[in-house]
Amino acid sequence: MKNELRKTYLEIRQNIRNKATKNKLIYEKVIKDEKVKQAKTILIYVSYNHEVDTLNLIKYFLKYKKVAVPKIENNVINFYYINSLNNLAKGYFGILEPNTNNQVQDFRNCICLTPGICFNNLGYRLGYGKGFYDHFLSKNKVYTIGLCYKECLINDLFQEKNDYPVNKIISD
Repeated sequence: MKNELRKTYLEIRQNIRNKATKNKLIYEKVIKDEKVKQAKTILIYVSYNHEVDTLNLIKYFLKYKKVAVPKIENNVINFYYINSLNNLAKGYFGILEPNTNNQVQDFRNCICLTPGICFNNLGYRLGYGKGFYDHFLSKNKVYTIGLCYKECLINDLFQEKNDYPVNKIISD
């Protein structure tokens, strides 16, 4: 079931129109979110494969907060602080990853903005199937916000026992 949903919603996400407008709406909601405003550190993915754009969010947060982006190492997701977009280089699956070595050790006062192919109304995310975020979130009690387009908000109950829901979803 998850593979079918993944395939369907990757295609839906790829064909969404007015992405620039939708990304701007999501950007505005994220930067105005109270939990985001209070956080000292933002853990944020670098958008890839038609995901909600995060490059503008990263640029914004670099001015006001500590920013850390994920890197896959030995099948585990780790977050590293960056000071600019110049600290990013192609890595796992061609996704931009940090080329710094300043790994986040303390996840207190962090917000984690998480990607997803789609999210259900209980906050469960369907990712690419490797479980990187679920594993990370099960070990680190971080407030999480899933970012997605409204076309990728679904009612299907696809979660399994090792899946970990986000605390909030922000969409257009």
